[in-house]
Amino acid sequence: MMLDDGRVPLVGVESTIDAIAKTLSNPNVNGAFVVGEAGTGKSAIARRLVSIIDPQHTKVFMVRASASLADVPYGSLGPYLTHATPQTLKSSLPALRALVAFFRQASEGREAVVVIDDAHYLDEDSSHVLTQLVISRIIKVVLFSNGMPPRSGDLFSLYTDGFISRVDLEGLNDAEVETLCESILGGRLTQGAGHYLARQSAGNPLMLRALLDHATATGELVDRDGVFCLSGRFHRPVPQLMDLAKTLLQGLTEQERTIYEVVALSGGITQAKLAGIEEDAVTQQLLRRGLLRTLGSSTSSVRVTHPILARVIRALVPAGRSAELRHLLFGDEVALPALHEGMVQYLDWALDCGVMVPSAVLLGAARTAAHVSEPESALRFASAARAGGEDDAGAVEEARVRVNLGEYAVAVDLLDQVLSGAVRPPTVADAATLKALASVQRGDDPGGIHGIADACMERLASTGPGSDYAGPSTPAEGPAPYALRLLHVLGSVLEGEFPVARTAVDAVDAELPAAVAEADARLPVFLLLLRGEIDAGLGHSDAALTEIRTALDTVNRSHGDLEYLRPHVVARYVSALIHTGEFAVAIDALEEYRRRPVVSLDYLSGPLAALEAVLEVRRGRFQTALHILQPALASLRQVDSEMLLPYALGVAAWAAHSLGDYPAKRAYKQEFDGVASIGSRPLLLLGRAFLAAACTGGADGSFSGLQGVAVTAQSAPFPSCEKDTLELLLVLGDTARAWRLAELADQFEGAEAQVLSRYAHAVVDDDANSLLVVADQAERMQKVPLAAAASARAMRLFDQQGDSRLRRLALRAVRHRQSLLEGLLPHEEGDLRSAHELTSREREIARLAAAGATNRAIARALVLSTRTVEGHLYRIYGKLGITARDELAGEMEAYDDDR
Repeated sequence: MMLDDGRVPLVGVESTIDAIAKTLSNPNVNGAFVVGEAGTGKSAIARRLVSIIDPQHTKVFMVRASASLADVPYGSLGPYLTHATPQTLKSSLPALRALVAFFRQASEGREAVVVIDDAHYLDEDSSHVLTQLVISRIIKVVLFSNGMPPRSGDLFSLYTDGFISRVDLEGLNDAEVETLCESILGGRLTQGAGHYLARQSAGNPLMLRALLDHATATGELVDRDGVFCLSGRFHRPVPQLMDLAKTLLQGLTEQERTIYEVVALSGGITQAKLAGIEEDAVTQQLLRRGLLRTLGSSTSSVRVTHPILARVIRALVPAGRSAELRHLLFGDEVALPALHEGMVQYLDWALDCGVMVPSAVLLGAARTAAHVSEPESALRFASAARAGGEDDAGAVEEARVRVNLGEYAVAVDLLDQVLSGAVRPPTVADAATLKALASVQRGDDPGGIHGIADACMERLASTGPGSDYAGPSTPAEGPAPYALRLLHVLGSVLEGEFPVARTAVDAVDAELPAAVAEADARLPVFLLLLRGEIDAGLGHSDAALTEIRTALDTVNRSHGDLEYLRPHVVARYVSALIHTGEFAVAIDALEEYRRRPVVSLDYLSGPLAALEAVLEVRRGRFQTALHILQPALASLRQVDSEMLLPYALGVAAWAAHSLGDYPAKRAYKQEFDGVASIGSRPLLLLGRAFLAAACTGGADGSFSGLQGVAVTAQSAPFPSCEKDTLELLLVLGDTARAWRLAELADQFEGAEAQVLSRYAHAVVDDDANSLLVVADQAERMQKVPLAAAASARAMRLFDQQGDSRLRRLALRAVRHRQSLLEGLLPHEEGDLRSAHELTSREREIARLAAAGATNRAIARALVLSTRTVEGHLYRIYGKLGITARDELAGEMEAYDDDR
């Protein structure tokens, strides 16, 4: 990482500097035109460029143009015209001659390179003479510009005429934003916090730094044991951020500022709407300057490039002007745009301007805003809906925000108040479902969900046609009873009662009328997700993936109405993929969600990050997994929407143990013991399995703990949990229950189950050849721990059979697969990698022997006794799995290839 004058880290500029340096070294190109918006670090890059150019061959001259000198003839070139007389500067030819003489003398035979910062401010005279100097090859030039129209076009025409090359300075990508922020903060960022900072600043380093200062000062970003997490609450911009916005927007004409304010306040608007108040040329100019951008592939809608500036503009624009602008564009119309086109900001603006928004619109928007990390707007919409007559439904949406903020007790109290009043059936069902989720997320027994559902079902039964319910003739004909029946199913799923849950969900599916499913589009999605959970738990992975993908397709087709369900559906999908061994598809699904224009920052930080870490553990990448898990755990401790914290802690303990970090393992175990009542019983048991694996084998104990988890999972029964536990046992070297894994995997669907079945059968049959085949299959699936364990067992079987050739083949596979592991898999016979690794002395002797040297010659060359050489060769043969000297050359070649 480079530093700008030792203060601010310069991140993500290496490729830009390399491109400029490459251009300057090209004899056929006379320089570079570097374009980047204000705040992208052009001045810092210019300084860095000057510092790295080789002074032996190049002399650099720095020119700093400015707005104050833009009307002064040769104002920016003053330092290089100190000996010129006023008469000389009256025309361009004498000035040109004076500069030619100066640069030739000052460069002392070296190549002269003129670096011009803020080149768009160059006065016309300076631009003209510099152009002539470039064309005549007296100098090369590097122009840094923010894309504003230049005061003079002469110098900039060098690019269009092909004399210089263009280099576009892009904003920082997500990884670079994370690197820069963590270097400034001195701690890790959660994935959601990094995503928020990157998207709000659009990767602009200056804006990012200001946003970071704002977030830490206001408490939007909080330090939790060295990990910086979003608090979930967002505040009015501080004065420093507002001053920066004013600086970045300086120079806008009145028309440009009006367009910019309208786009910022609306959250996104079509160019057709903008055309009603200004000419299209104004919008195009703002697009060229990078202050506005088009939405995705569409060119009809635009929004501000840096979302944080939209928040600042909202604070800066007076209320009267804001209302005037909105009325000019929309009148009293409330036509919601799509979520990614600024729906939340559009409604906030409407409420700012006193527009009457229908309560149904506000309730739906509150639900969506709560799930896409806009809690302040969600609370505002819920409050406005309550004021509009939807008091109970608005209170439910407020409770939803509290749940998403981790304020479970507050949410439950609020929902109890709702349920104690005379509310309509849809609100009863929503309140009951939300109360059930809040209760289990705070650690209540999932069995309590049935009591909540039963109480609300009785409530519905007592609600007669004379109530204020404006739905079907009786509540039993509407969606509410079906929602409560699915709530019972959820309780059974969390308890691991999969057969009971299957019967219940099948009944709902068979009885759910099409009209009811159409009236409440959530019901089919919930039904599919619960089916997927049940099938995944029972080992029907193909069916589970089909059902969850169908749920995701339903969300995609909902035109944004079900967008608030997407984070949960994606989490279920990724989890099912991981537990089926579809790692590559799971990675794609995670990446696809991150790329969406609007996401849940809580899910990015917590559940999805934790699942990504689980995936990495199953690939044997323990170091990578812990790097992801540490900030994910900090987020889950704050908000645990999917109740993954105990499971993630068990996985973290296993990863720490595999890396030899025993203090961290103990800390994770202690924390696990404190939260071991939260969430799904099968998932809790699987977390305990990973924790037991971390305390298994070698000096840490026997297999008894992990064996006990396997027995518990079988008796429960939790088939999927049992399968994963038995796989852990087998990978760790305990073959006593291999028969049970074979029996179980034969009943499961999916490619992973097939591999596990073949592995377990091969272990039971002591079939070394089959183990090698299975190891290859496991590696192709990226299940490296399984592949390493299978090839190691094959090697030991070949050794017992006295087959040295196949033993060597298996040993090579062991070395290769263990080299793919980050960390070690504890094993009762020790680490095969270190056990068969040649020491540096052994490698010297082996290479000399392989080259044909005798033992005596080797002893003389290395100043050793002949007996010592013989002893080394004996150990070398054993490690390499050979018995004769003539095998050494080929084996050493293979050994070096493995390295």
